[in-house]
Amino acid sequence: PTPTPLPDDATTGARILHRGYLRVGVRYDLFPFGYITDEGEVAGFGVDMGRELARRWLGDPQAVEFRQVRSDTTIEHLQAGDVDLVIAALVHTQEREAGADFGQPYFTDGHALLVRGPDAGLIDGPLALQGRTVGVVAWEQTADVLREAVPFTLTLQTFDRFDAAVAALGQGEVDAVADLRHRLFWGQKLLLGSAIVGQFTSAPVSFAFPQNDPFFADLVMLTFQEMVADGTFAAIYTHWFARDDPPAVEIWPGDEVPALTETPLIRETRDTIAAIESRGYLRVAMPPDRSPFAYLDSTGIPAGYEVGLVQRMAARWLGDVQAVQFVTTTIDTGREMLRSGQVDMLIGGLAHTHAAELQQDFSLTTYIAGEGLLIWAGTPITDLHSLQGQQVAVVQGSGSGETLLRVAQEAGVSLTVLPQPTLDAAISLLEGGYAVAVAGDRADLLGPSYATPGMWVMPLRLTTVPLALGLPPGDSAFRDLVNLTLQAMKLDGGFDAHYGNWFDDDPPLFEPWPGSPYRSLLLEPVAPEESPP
Repeated sequence: PTPTPLPDDATTGARILHRGYLRVGVRYDLFPFGYITDEGEVAGFGVDMGRELARRWLGDPQAVEFRQVRSDTTIEHLQAGDVDLVIAALVHTQEREAGADFGQPYFTDGHALLVRGPDAGLIDGPLALQGRTVGVVAWEQTADVLREAVPFTLTLQTFDRFDAAVAALGQGEVDAVADLRHRLFWGQKLLLGSAIVGQFTSAPVSFAFPQNDPFFADLVMLTFQEMVADGTFAAIYTHWFARDDPPAVEIWPGDEVPALTETPLIRETRDTIAAIESRGYLRVAMPPDRSPFAYLDSTGIPAGYEVGLVQRMAARWLGDVQAVQFVTTTIDTGREMLRSGQVDMLIGGLAHTHAAELQQDFSLTTYIAGEGLLIWAGTPITDLHSLQGQQVAVVQGSGSGETLLRVAQEAGVSLTVLPQPTLDAAISLLEGGYAVAVAGDRADLLGPSYATPGMWVMPLRLTTVPLALGLPPGDSAFRDLVNLTLQAMKLDGGFDAHYGNWFDDDPPLFEPWPGSPYRSLLLEPVAPEESPP
């Protein structure tokens, strides 16, 4: 029988289930990411990752078809539906955000040096290139990047082809070849015994998948999180990059991973940017009591770290820091309003967990929470070892006590946990001198510390939980706008300055996306500007 055709707006997951196998775009010419073996088979890091995804999603590592893509046409193949997913050493740039969504990085690319094996101890980075000849490819930007990395004048020799530069290295005509690391692996294969040294720039390489398909995005990202947690990713990575450690991956708490069979049939599209431009201001849901992230001050005015962050975005997008309507509500109701399109964002110190990812989209991480310690400032409690023989209050049933005891045991610290029914009761023990600290979620401890002079949440984190701004699911353009704005604020120092107004520890480090925003960060209201009601 003829299969029922899928609708044009079918989700990526529905298309995979309909055909019975996964289509993955890989390189055929870039060892070890993807290449053709002497036996004519496609192999490489991307191939192994694709087979693992097929095994987890379809129960069969062979239920995958690999299609050749190039870096300059990859996004076109993805948009045309030729492939479901790209694992092809594609650098996540700000420009590429225009045509695809990206996951977390599975490799860190960047500029480095290829040298002859015996020279690896002498040439360990760009600063060791003074007085030496460096080969570069004419059509790459490597020469300019390398010049910016050193305080002296370089001696460069330009080649039309990368393999010619590597051949010159082997013949002693140049002392090093500078290029992107993913290409230098090929150089190692061309010149046996050579070594890659001195990486001096950084660029994330990530999965690329179709835009505006939130279920498939969740499937890709949460499966990757699962692979990191169970060690599968590390095993595949070290098989192909034996001398490297896998890149650090931000872990989201939880273990929920959707099944491919749960995919919806069609995509639901929305246009948050058009809604903002139509009304001339943002609508943001927030709880009234989530200090210091979002709360109402003594006069009933919205305040907090994330309130200010959203206002700074409004100033960039609409030219007015006050172009925001804050809707006070609970977090759960705010999530429903976000999904139904009643608000554009949800703030209030939202933990980016597996479960939350399945309900909404998130911005880049704006704060690192996790289990922390509330103490009196000026006391001798300075680190975990300072708790030796001390009593620490926790909220019963919160998991903080178990976490504290586990971390303390690993550090060889013996302490006593005092479970209390509420956070207020635990803080009372600290105030009365019966405990030297209160252990709990930093997001919960920060509010009391701001309200009580002399109390302080230590920078120490027993665990880490990323917090981020809540965004509508499946609106890639709006998520791009938020994240590209955060990238711009990080670059010009605005983000770190705002963070420093609220917190006394280091701000989170964003994964740096090379390039410039593919779109203007200035919105164009189509109606006469009006003040938020």
